[in-house]
Amino acid sequence: MADTKNVWSGNRHEDNESFFGAPLGTPLPTDAVDVLDEAFDAHGWMGEDGFTNAISRNTTKHHDFSGKVIKTTQDSYEETVQVTCCESNPVVLKTVFGDDNVEVDFSGGHRKVVIRHSDHQLPKKSYVVRVVDGEKTRMLVIPEGQVTEVGDITWVSSDLVQYTLTIDCFTPEDGAYPDNPQAVNEYIDEPDVEDESS
Repeated sequence: MADTKNVWSGNRHEDNESFFGAPLGTPLPTDAVDVLDEAFDAHGWMGEDGFTNAISRNTTKHHDFSGKVIKTTQDSYEETVQVTCCESNPVVLKTVFGDDNVEVDFSGGHRKVVIRHSDHQLPKKSYVVRVVDGEKTRMLVIPEGQVTEVGDITWVSSDLVQYTLTIDCFTPEDGAYPDNPQAVNEYIDEPDVEDESS
């Protein structure tokens, strides 16, 4: 039966934080309402386009000698998550440019930041995306993600300086994260939905 309680939109949590990153090996959540390990750093305000989880299955269609499709095989499976960070805080800058390429200094009484734009690959990290809809919570847990693309960064008076990141999601080695074994693991908590299976 149709039920509007099963219809979702994505909104930010009451603490205004939706996107988090931590070093590999950090304990990961296994429930949408779990409190994140303190190693997870929040990235602040996110862009109006929200989050995009792209799922790609590349396939090959096989034909018999008359041209009829008799089987489809899957060649590859990939997932990415795209986010847009609105803040130029140290957490975001380290995600965009690499932890070792961002220096922050408060010794002069206010914040000084130095960013080295390096061509080195960005490191893998664990990432979490969290959205809410009323009292419902949805969480994407990425055990091993790597920023592989950064959108154009524009400085202009009519718009925000933003960082649009594409994160490749990798399937961890067997046993590395037994409770989060896939490239993306999704958890949903819906206290407003009743069990109607019986």
